[in-house]
Formats: sequence, structure tokens, C-alpha cells
Amino acid sequence: MSEDVTITVRGSHEERISPEEGVARIGVRVEHIDRAEAMARLAASGQRVRDDLERRAASDDLVSWTSSRAQVFTDRPWGPDGSRLDPVHHASLEFRAVFDDADALSAWIDAATTDPAVQLDGIDWRLTEATALDARDRVARAAVEDAVARARSYAASLGLHHVTAIEVADAGLLSSESAAAGPMMMKSVAADSGIVVRPDEVVVAVGIEARFSAR
Repeated sequence: MSEDVTITVRGSHEERISPEEGVARIGVRVEHIDRAEAMARLAASGQRVRDDLERRAASDDLVSWTSSRAQVFTDRPWGPDGSRLDPVHHASLEFRAVFDDADALSAWIDAATTDPAVQLDGIDWRLTEATALDARDRVARAAVEDAVARARSYAASLGLHHVTAIEVADAGLLSSESAAAGPMMMKSVAADSGIVVRPDEVVVAVGIEARFSAR
């Protein structure tokens, strides 16, 4: 072939990495027909969680924690006969705690949820910022190498041996198809209290598109 041939390919790569931190979210929720009583019960349950976190803050396993402001709303539920019942006041707040040890995280969840007003809303597993940046760079390079290998394979099938990159972009930017662009962190959500928390691996995946000229 005397004319250059344009080859457009996709490259991808992923790595599965053990998470370094678990971010647990627990909610404290109370309801009562008396607004003051609902707020008092919320304050008591919330203070127990707060005191426990402050004690655990001395441990290296607890990285950080935060709490939201208390929220309250009122509704009037419907009775079995279709009539409106007396107002019920709902009070709530949320705690977010970051642990770098799964056993310590599990122990905290077990302790906190012994209070019926406290429920586990979920756990997100993640990497530290430094590890995530290194992983994204490493996986992105591997995705580009995958695209180069594909382009060279196509070129060789056509009897072409000189392949030059023209464009490289996140997946979906060179084609009209919708695709996930760039590095993507996939986080798992777990787990019920009363069991051992088993962190899922964090998947770091990158998809790219590239256009090459071959002759």
C-alpha cells in the first residue's frame, strides 16, 4: 500500500488493589410524638457515638471523623381508617468515620449499632490519594500500551510496519459512542453490623481511544 492508512482503536486496562481506608456512614434516627423528646433522644444517642469516636481518635486506626447537624421534620401519618393521626417528629443526624483497619472499623460499627437508634448506612472502600494517583497513572500508561499493541497488530495484518500516533483521548471522545471516560474508581458498599467487615478490592480502570497512521 502506498497511501497511509488510519487505524482507530481502543485500549483498556484495570488493576484490583486492596483498599487502604474504609469510610463508614451511620445514621442516628429517632421519632416521637413530642418534638422535645425526639430531640432529647437524638442528642443522647448522638453523644454516645461522639464520645466513642473521641475515645477511638487516640488510636492510629481512626483516621478522621465528622458529624452532620441535627435535622428534624414533622409529618402526620394516616390511620387505618383513613384519618390523619397526631403529628410525629423525626430527628436525625449522620456520622462519617474513616478507618485504615477493617477490624477496627468492624468493632466500631458493632459498638455503635447496639443502640436501636443507630443504623449503618454504608461503607465505601477507597485508596489514599497518593496511591490512587499512582494507580491511575500506571493504569493509564498500560491502557495506551494496549492501544499501541492493537494498532500494530492491525497494521501488520495489512502488511504495514510503520505506525505513528495521531490522537489519543479518553474513551468516547474520538468516537460518537457513549463510554466511560478516563480513570474510574469503583467502590464497594458493605456491610451489615454484627459480622466481620470484609473490604472488597478497589478497581482502577482506564479506557482510551487512539488514532494512528500506518504505512
